[in-house]
Amino acid sequence: MDQQVLQVLRETLSPEEAVRQNAEVQLKQLFFHPEAGLSLSRILLAQDVNIAQRQSAGVLLQQYILKHWSGISHVFEDPSTPNEIKAQIRPIIFSGLSDPQRKIRMASAFALSTIARFDWPDEYPDLLSSLVGLLHTGSPVSVHGSMRVIAEFVKNDLSEDQLLPVVRDLLPALLQVLGDSNTHSYTTRSECVATFRQVLRMLETVREEHPAAVKQALEEIGDIWLGAFRTLLSLNARTEVEASWDSLGLRIEIFRTLTTVQSSFPRLLTPHLPLYLSTTLSNLTSLLPTFQTYYLSSAPDAPEPPSPTSDAGFVVPKNDLDDMACAAFDFVTPLVRLPKMKGEMISGENGERAGGLAEGLEEEWLEDANAFVMDDDEETEQYGLRTVGINLIGAMMDKYPRPIALLLQSQTQQIVSESAQLRQQGVLEWWKPLEAVLATLGGLSDDIRDRLDSERESGEAASIDLGYLFDQVIPRLLDQSDTPFLQGRAFVFASHFASLLPEHLATQYLAAAVSALQSEAVSIPVKISAVKTIKNFCRFVQPSILHPQTRSILSLLLPLLGQTTGETLYLLLETVRAVVGLDQELLTPDSVLEVTDRIYETWEANTSDPVITAITEELFEALASRPLLVGTIVTRLSPRLAALIGTRPDEDCIHVPGEAVQLANSLIRSRGGPVEVDLINGVTGAVVGVLAGTDDMDVIQVSSSSLLTPRHAADGTPGLTALFHLLARFLSPSFSESGGIFTGELIMHLFRKAGGSIGDVLPGLLRAVVGRLASAKLPSFIQSLVLPFAYLFETEHTVSTIDLLSQFSVPTPDGSERGALDLVLNAWCETCETISGSWNIRVSDLGMAKLFLHPDPRVSAVAVRGEMIVDASNRDVIMTRSKARAAPPKYTQIPFPVKALKLLLKDLQALGGKKGSAGGRDDPEIEEDDGDEDWDDDDPLGDAGEDEFQYLSSWLENGQGDSDTQDDDEDLRSDPIAQIDLSAHLTDILRGCYTSNANGMHGMVDGLTEGEKGILRGVLTL
Repeated sequence: MDQQVLQVLRETLSPEEAVRQNAEVQLKQLFFHPEAGLSLSRILLAQDVNIAQRQSAGVLLQQYILKHWSGISHVFEDPSTPNEIKAQIRPIIFSGLSDPQRKIRMASAFALSTIARFDWPDEYPDLLSSLVGLLHTGSPVSVHGSMRVIAEFVKNDLSEDQLLPVVRDLLPALLQVLGDSNTHSYTTRSECVATFRQVLRMLETVREEHPAAVKQALEEIGDIWLGAFRTLLSLNARTEVEASWDSLGLRIEIFRTLTTVQSSFPRLLTPHLPLYLSTTLSNLTSLLPTFQTYYLSSAPDAPEPPSPTSDAGFVVPKNDLDDMACAAFDFVTPLVRLPKMKGEMISGENGERAGGLAEGLEEEWLEDANAFVMDDDEETEQYGLRTVGINLIGAMMDKYPRPIALLLQSQTQQIVSESAQLRQQGVLEWWKPLEAVLATLGGLSDDIRDRLDSERESGEAASIDLGYLFDQVIPRLLDQSDTPFLQGRAFVFASHFASLLPEHLATQYLAAAVSALQSEAVSIPVKISAVKTIKNFCRFVQPSILHPQTRSILSLLLPLLGQTTGETLYLLLETVRAVVGLDQELLTPDSVLEVTDRIYETWEANTSDPVITAITEELFEALASRPLLVGTIVTRLSPRLAALIGTRPDEDCIHVPGEAVQLANSLIRSRGGPVEVDLINGVTGAVVGVLAGTDDMDVIQVSSSSLLTPRHAADGTPGLTALFHLLARFLSPSFSESGGIFTGELIMHLFRKAGGSIGDVLPGLLRAVVGRLASAKLPSFIQSLVLPFAYLFETEHTVSTIDLLSQFSVPTPDGSERGALDLVLNAWCETCETISGSWNIRVSDLGMAKLFLHPDPRVSAVAVRGEMIVDASNRDVIMTRSKARAAPPKYTQIPFPVKALKLLLKDLQALGGKKGSAGGRDDPEIEEDDGDEDWDDDDPLGDAGEDEFQYLSSWLENGQGDSDTQDDDEDLRSDPIAQIDLSAHLTDILRGCYTSNANGMHGMVDGLTEGEKGILRGVLTL
């Protein structure tokens, strides 16, 4: 069979298409043969076969193992590989780990790693010992093959029984490889450290469950591995790097592993922290000249950083000096917060100087504005050496604010002086240290401002002399056009500390930024820095300083929107938003047209970009909240949005209608009151048209949100006819329940806004809702359908709604008839505890309370589901879904008013509990009132216990149940329902009912649990 398979492999490489296609068909059939995997493994290791065909065999073998080796594979297909065949395949593939050909070792390693995932340890118990045996051979080839399997092996989640042999047998062998620098490459040794780190992570995972075993494992491996790390880090870093650039990879892995140890098992490091800190700084200091040579030099003959060599089988690592510095800073940053490290203060020099601008970045930024914005954005904190270095200094400043601030001042003065000297000497990169120190100070601006404020309040001398920088340094840098990044940094630096600037200086720097934005001679980085400066000024200075410039700024920014993309465009849009938001008088109905057009055109060209969409919606929402402007904006945008919503989308723009609806909603969300006719006739009409014809559930869900934003036209036109047509579609049994979960909310808000206009069709609409409710299965859909009834019960329509529901029945899926009132009340009680949305919860609670208060025998006669019946079949049994399907739980049947009381008490408890507990505080003073005239002598609740008074104390201390948080919708916030203090309202109803025994409430007490009785006592005692 081997020859047959080999022939097929040859034909897959044939230049003739027909031959290749026939071979591919045969390969698919090959997998159904029980010995297919065995043949492929033999060919993979056959030394006399062409290497390309061996590689093909390796790829197919990996696919075969995934599909036919084990039933636990997520892509398993029959037939399964027989056990006797598996036993032959394993040793063949294992031998491939020592094959002289790198590509064959790789293929063998991947195949064996997959087998290990399925078979070890039960069906392949000697795998780990065999891999360790390869490590002990000392052969670089065999060790490499073994390490490739081990690297994948330890990525799997191992149980305690699997993990302990790894610790006991594998780690000592890895340590031996790590220490043999004469035989093994840096990459292989680095992988040993990475494997050790992964084992530590697994030990942390099982530590809680097996503390003793983890403690024993750490005692066995901790000191010896950490000792090895100290030895390796103590070697001269510069000498090693000059000999082999790949040595950086080993140091990177060590620092990353030390960070893991410090995070997960800090006690292992505690005795040696000063030594590790000193060693880390020695590494950074030693390599600083190398960093300057390769990364900071602007000389034409400056050397390029060497590329790391690819150790066969491993992903080519990114082993650069900045990666090592980042790893070292990440390790050191949490250490500076430890009390015992106070005597090991770190010089800020390494962080500032290593944060200098690399030559490669400089060239990239000059060509790519988006790269400059992303790499230099303090808010995005793009991971890199500069960000990590600033984080380190920031951590030190948090712990030792004044000493570190003084150190920053000293370093800043030194670098300013050195930069001036270097410039006089004609050194091309004179500006880079200065740019780095300004970037560092800017990145720490919040900490520095806080420190200066604290020193000012305490009467201490300022630790950082910003006045010197603003008087002597920054002004001359603003015109430094031959060093654009330093020039731009000066602008941004000034904006970070704009709140500390005198008004005349703030005005001067702002004018300089506007001038840079206007100038055609200014480079892209400087223009972007000017934009960032303006954005920061909007945050940090008084609006009066900006007002004289806002019109010019806006006129300069708007034309740039169509010329930029990506990060640069984000920055421009955010700055436009900041400027427009700062100056409320900047725009008029005439001038807002250009802003509207520019922003809309930018959004329309980038509808697939969620960041641009979010900024655009926020901007239009802010503009639409201004009564003077909203009419002009709506008139301008409504036809365009309606056209987009109504356009039949293709695959490339299927998202556009939904995004257009979202943008239209931004014109409504921030304001109450009537909506313009243009918006109703245009946008809402387009949405109705889409919903009437599409079957795309995503489009339906997004578009329905426009209808859920409850508004009516200024002339009173509600568009009811179109809405009723839509509701008929949504309530059809053939319409998807998941696609119609908004239906009930839409009907509820229709009642809110057009209640007086739908009196004639209300009975028919409610009948349709009950009919759909009878067959509904999805809980969220059922919740939606009961909301209109909850709303009507809360309003003046309580009696008429009960009358209507009592008059008819609807057919159910089992063929029986069920009364409408019974159906609605049962569905409501079974789902109301999981209703979501603060407005919907409020409507449900108020409706439930109103119905509980209403004395109607038709309501009292409805039996609903009560407590679950506990018997021998479910007592002390964990009810899985399969068990619940086989033996559905049974429930008691109780009158609706009793269930309503239970639900109201539970919601009252939740409303009080949100505010916290009063435990540990003195009881509040309450005016005594025996209340004898109001209470029956024989109180069915009995005496109040300690728990009840604790609940009462919590209730009083927390504001007597302040109203729950409302959604951001202005229209909902202004609705009369939103003005009700829900906690106080429910409390008043329960107290009034209990006092008068309305609806026989005293008799309901027997149906309450002890916990519910306790809550009721607390409410009544209030």
